[in-house]
Amino acid sequence: MEIEIISIGDELLDGSVQESNANFISSQLKKYGIIPHHISIVGDNITKIVNLLNTAQQRSDIIIITGGLGPTGDDITRDAVAETFNLKLSFRKEIQTEIEKRLNSFHVKYTDNNQKQAMLPENAVILNNKRGTAPGFIINKENIICICMPGVPREMKPMFKNQVLNFLDLDISNNYQNELYFKGIGEAQLEDAIYSRLEIPEKVYLSFVVKYSHIKVKIRGDDQNLIDQITKEIKSNFPQNIFNDLNLFISVFNILKSNQLTLSTAESCTGGLLGNRITNISHSSTFFKGGIIAYSNQLKTELLNIDPDLIETKGAVSREVAEGMAKNIKEITDSDYGIGITGIAGPTGGTLEKPVGLVYISTAGLKKNTVNKYQLKGDRKRIKYLSTEFAFKNLKLLLHEEDHYEKE
Repeated sequence: MEIEIISIGDELLDGSVQESNANFISSQLKKYGIIPHHISIVGDNITKIVNLLNTAQQRSDIIIITGGLGPTGDDITRDAVAETFNLKLSFRKEIQTEIEKRLNSFHVKYTDNNQKQAMLPENAVILNNKRGTAPGFIINKENIICICMPGVPREMKPMFKNQVLNFLDLDISNNYQNELYFKGIGEAQLEDAIYSRLEIPEKVYLSFVVKYSHIKVKIRGDDQNLIDQITKEIKSNFPQNIFNDLNLFISVFNILKSNQLTLSTAESCTGGLLGNRITNISHSSTFFKGGIIAYSNQLKTELLNIDPDLIETKGAVSREVAEGMAKNIKEITDSDYGIGITGIAGPTGGTLEKPVGLVYISTAGLKKNTVNKYQLKGDRKRIKYLSTEFAFKNLKLLLHEEDHYEKE
């Protein structure tokens, strides 16, 4: 089933009104596993509307139109649909009666141009408008369904949900979707990596939605077992970049607080951002002892007890220094857990061996220590933010490994 959406109105093209109807309709259709293949905006010009409808007939089974059903001269959707499908417009007395009744309830006089709204293509199914005077309608000719609704969102939305969806009688049972969330990798890089590492069956569809803090990958198809299998394969290939929890710090907060555990941080490239995010939450003092921002090598040595020979041989941005920062801050503050972050946030300071975006994050726990290497993408602000996100992720994983979970 191929569906496309057309929004009509000059006000949508000149920026006077922001188009939102197509977004709403698409979100409703998505619940049934249906994604429109075309969304178009066209002005109040009958020639252009008819040309677009003629094209839509060739590529779509269902055409959904919003706008152009009012009583004024530029409301020409009825005429364009009738011309495209070679149908006559016919007067519908029941619509006129309903419009008069509604206008009377608003103490508004019925005028001759309101009669235009009672003219519909012959044999059209009427869609009642309980919030305005413009009725919608549906025509079905030569296996093409054309659905027309008013452009005012508060009138269109209940019409679509309560009448159009019932008319379409869509089947929701055979559409399945899983979602995965990724951080620390670009959209193009992620897509290329997935398709180069995995064999994605033709019956499985992947889509990539870019948000500020993450990329959402939707895995869709009509075979739940196959969808689950591909999801599992993707997760096993990208364990470092997948985030099952987009509210990581809240989870970490609850685990630490409910288990009466304490945390301290040692930061270099993040410049205190990790501690800032922790202390943005009320009651974080119940588990967060504090942190040290050791931006210079001198402070790494003097405050965090990092061996200067280690910095000289391995570099300040290294696995060994990150691990030392985490272990030492834990010991210095007598905390249960410690986090150490060192890296190159850019835009300067990178080399071929250690490029901008290289970050090492270490977590020191009660029983074990972890160190992870990341090559993050983005500007300085984004690299710092992502570093704190991965720090929270690593801490949560270690807490779980050491049998600490949220308590009811």
